[in-house]
Amino acid sequence: PPRIVLGPENQNVKIGSTLTLECEADGNPLPHIWWKKDGLAVNETSQIYFTDDAIELTIDHVEASDSGTYVCVAENELGIAEVEAEVVVINVGPPRFLFEPYDLDAIEGTTVEMPCKAENDDILQIKWQKEGRTITPKDKYRISSAGSLFVANITLTDEGRYECSLLNKYGRATASGMLTVKKKAEALPGDQYVRIAIAEASREVDMAINQTIGRMFATGRNTTRYHDDLFRIVRFPTGPAREIARAAEVYERALVIIRKHVESGANLSTNTTDFWYQDLLSPEYLDLLEQLSGCMAHRVTPNCSDLCFHSKYRSLDGTCNNYKHPGWGSSLTGFQRLLPPVYENGFNSPIGWNRSAVYNGFQKPSARLVSTSLISTNTITPDDRITHMVMQWGQFLDHDLDHAIPSVTSESWDGVDCKKTCEYAAPCYPIDIPPGDPRIRNRRCIDFVRSSAVCGSGMTSIFFGSVQPREQINQLTSFIDASQVYGYTETFAQELRNLTSEEGLLRDGPHFPNQKPLLPFSAPTDGMDCRRDLDESQINCFTAGDIRVNEQLGLTTMHIVWMREHNRLAEQLHRINPHWDGDKLYYESRKIVGAIMQHITYEHWLPLVIGERGMAQLGEYRGYDSNVNPTIFNEFATAAFRFGHSLINPILHRLNDSYQPIPQGHLQLHKAFFAPWRLMYEGGVDPLLRGLYSVPAKLKKSNQNLNTDLTERLFEVAHAVALDLAAINIQRSRDHALPGYNDYRKLCGMKVATEFDDLKEEISDPAVRQKLKELYGHPSNIDLWVGGILEDQLPGAKMGPLFTCVLVRQFSALRDGDRFWYENEIFKPEQLAQIKRASLGRIVCDNGDNITTITDNVFVLPAKQGGYKRCDEIPQVNLEHWVDCTDCSRHHKRYEPLVRRRRSVNRAKRALPVSGKLDGSKTKDDLERPLPENEGHYALNDNHLEQLEDDSSFADDDMNEERIEGLEALIESFQKSMKQMRRKIRRLEQQCSAAVLAATAAGGNVGSGASANPAKGKPHGHCVDSKGIKRLNNEIWMRDDCTKCECEHHQISCETEKCAELICENNLVLVKEQGKCCPACVISDDSGTMTTIIKDAP
Repeated sequence: PPRIVLGPENQNVKIGSTLTLECEADGNPLPHIWWKKDGLAVNETSQIYFTDDAIELTIDHVEASDSGTYVCVAENELGIAEVEAEVVVINVGPPRFLFEPYDLDAIEGTTVEMPCKAENDDILQIKWQKEGRTITPKDKYRISSAGSLFVANITLTDEGRYECSLLNKYGRATASGMLTVKKKAEALPGDQYVRIAIAEASREVDMAINQTIGRMFATGRNTTRYHDDLFRIVRFPTGPAREIARAAEVYERALVIIRKHVESGANLSTNTTDFWYQDLLSPEYLDLLEQLSGCMAHRVTPNCSDLCFHSKYRSLDGTCNNYKHPGWGSSLTGFQRLLPPVYENGFNSPIGWNRSAVYNGFQKPSARLVSTSLISTNTITPDDRITHMVMQWGQFLDHDLDHAIPSVTSESWDGVDCKKTCEYAAPCYPIDIPPGDPRIRNRRCIDFVRSSAVCGSGMTSIFFGSVQPREQINQLTSFIDASQVYGYTETFAQELRNLTSEEGLLRDGPHFPNQKPLLPFSAPTDGMDCRRDLDESQINCFTAGDIRVNEQLGLTTMHIVWMREHNRLAEQLHRINPHWDGDKLYYESRKIVGAIMQHITYEHWLPLVIGERGMAQLGEYRGYDSNVNPTIFNEFATAAFRFGHSLINPILHRLNDSYQPIPQGHLQLHKAFFAPWRLMYEGGVDPLLRGLYSVPAKLKKSNQNLNTDLTERLFEVAHAVALDLAAINIQRSRDHALPGYNDYRKLCGMKVATEFDDLKEEISDPAVRQKLKELYGHPSNIDLWVGGILEDQLPGAKMGPLFTCVLVRQFSALRDGDRFWYENEIFKPEQLAQIKRASLGRIVCDNGDNITTITDNVFVLPAKQGGYKRCDEIPQVNLEHWVDCTDCSRHHKRYEPLVRRRRSVNRAKRALPVSGKLDGSKTKDDLERPLPENEGHYALNDNHLEQLEDDSSFADDDMNEERIEGLEALIESFQKSMKQMRRKIRRLEQQCSAAVLAATAAGGNVGSGASANPAKGKPHGHCVDSKGIKRLNNEIWMRDDCTKCECEHHQISCETEKCAELICENNLVLVKEQGKCCPACVISDDSGTMTTIIKDAP
């Protein structure tokens, strides 16, 4: 075997120098030497080269990326020897600044700091100069150990340019800043308090955040998690979002602190109604306050210069979708609005903040009182058309579009926990409990925390030069881009990817018998822990692209299905295009997933929600419009899209493959919150999926709006007050300062109500109008969500005219303002045709654990569409149209050629067999008749699966479609062949011309000499194998005893022999001989020789 006699040594090299590594080996036969860096073979480039025998590896002009572990590999037929060496590239040169001086304004008599600090610790000297004169540290000047200059007791003579100079053994670096001194008369009263206020505000905010985090994420033996705790955790901002929200809070608190300091120190009256912060702070100090608080960070312009990427794929955070407005629709930005907000003080206090205030002559009613009087219902009526999947898709879609970030603290500015106070003290905005409440009698309020504001709105708007009303932050991207699957930032998305292979997959989680992979568990650092009762389960929460994944099991199931769909697509694309790397597979799969979600939403789901009238208002797609802002409307996220709460059933049905209840039974909704363990031990995702597409949604009626599981039992636990979803919706709309219902009636072209009977066209129930009058007193006081949810549903829709108006505007903006809308030529025509074949039913079939039957449209009850079908009858996306040979060789071979199957022309309308057998006695008329109402909507016990007679119309459609697809493929093939023939003709013409010239030069004696064909002797394509060895064209070699490889035109193809399993009987011994792939049974005699026993095949 080979032996390395001189190995490479560890080296530290400077950037720009030359690196040489040596390696000599001995052995018989003489070993071949090749090199690896960080596990990958090193190949020659213009910068990297080897000696002929690879004994020396040389790298010219070393860069930082050349650092790593280099391995010398010596290899012959008898074995391999390796020696490694660490190479560290040192960045040496003149010093560089970590902090450098900048222009400062100072007031006479104060002390300023001019910052100066080096990146590294190799500084020999730090020197300061003012106007070219060296500064000597003394009473007035002090230089810190880091290098900053402090100038005390500023006077007008200290004005000038200050320069910091850093010196090390490689050179010098300098930077300077201008100090401008203002007289005290020029300074405004609050200027001197800016730094003090920032320090105080930062300390208070950080303390409140830390205490909030401590309570939320505390761990320990005695720590108990309740549903409401988990509800707060899933809405608590993550790192980037928390920084934006924190900056706004620090800025707001600093302004309040400055005002207090001025009032106490200068006797300045600031309590007047026309108070203006610019009276306290000069523009320069407002700017400084902005920088110190961190409010500058959210306004950084996205970099969209990588057009190669941004022209093909969405960014993960939504930026650069619109080149003119790269921030439109991106994550961690403010909502947009249909109407200006209505704050009590004009810019940040919600309506009702002053409990005694009256509006149109009446006080605002408690959100809880409105909920118990008008919204909550114990009576549930099943819908006669749509399934519970309509609700579930709506929630899943909503978690792709918006998530208003709550305050980063749950303490008031005075340090009071919002769960322990009923006072309005930012960010606490509790929901008052009215007298005589039917459930809550031992408390005065339900705790509620305000949403965070984006920097530059509310109190922080003053540095924009005018008051901007408080605006909330959307943590997610606005686009329908599957961000709930992939995440909304680059960092988050990376955490969800499986980076252990180049297959573009998402991470998956545990595998259980008869189930496909589940989601991965959340990390301990996420703070999510679903193990509330260790006697019940020790299963933790899942993680996905949206942190709310564990809220209820129907939602969790959808996340699992779409994680599996991404991985299914990535695996198929990898099979079709094995030359694609992991990133390409990931982004192409993500692109397809997002397009399918858009198609399902607009073609299958939205028509059932907004009806024909809404779809007519939406209109046909006419192409991308860069002037349309796709950002989510605050009214959509906070009110209109919460219409789906009226569709929620209080029971999640769980059905087996015969569409009967599973042994564990159906699941009450309040038991499905944060309970991922049930998916593992109670049948997986299939029972829940069958329930969602088989069972009706709740029907909304005038007196049946939200079921009591949502208003009286939301996150119900012992010793805690259950939340009320309806009251939360109302309070949130007030927190976000949404104008009243009447204002939006005007916006949408409806009659503005001056009395409650003016609402009778939209709210026909006189008892409901009378109750509205008792609660609100005036129509203009009605909250937007309350008025919208109480409207009668339009024909064929699940909402009234006002919410339809809002949804049409939003979905129009999401479609027309999205450059990556799936119909905007981002797919080839044949690919788009495949996307339009997609359906949620097909997704469920492909990604359920063992779903074999389903309906054509999972949003419509089976009884309304003739029952169920087998999954193999549901159209499927053909990914063969994504084959890519633009960057693979002409010898590219797919590993597993797709067998094209013609769809059956016998398309049967299906219903589910209870017995599991087909009943051939049913007639066509029996199968197609609607089910009687008393037979239920999901247990189709008398309607079994059966093959129908040929349906010629379906057959013709299928055959025509296949003919068109075949013609398109044939035309594309002809076009490619013609291009290849043109290239060959041009080459032949060039060769003939060269031959004629050569013959002419030889005096016409063409036949007497060697062939003049210029193509003769042209080098053929060689290969480099995985070990770095150059292989000749057509060379055949054994990579190991079982694998034979061949080089053919730059492409290496290998065949591996598989060995059968042998069982040696009669004391025979299983032995593998050297040089042979498979072991054999042998006889060992007394002399030690072995005789091979060969059994003939029978």
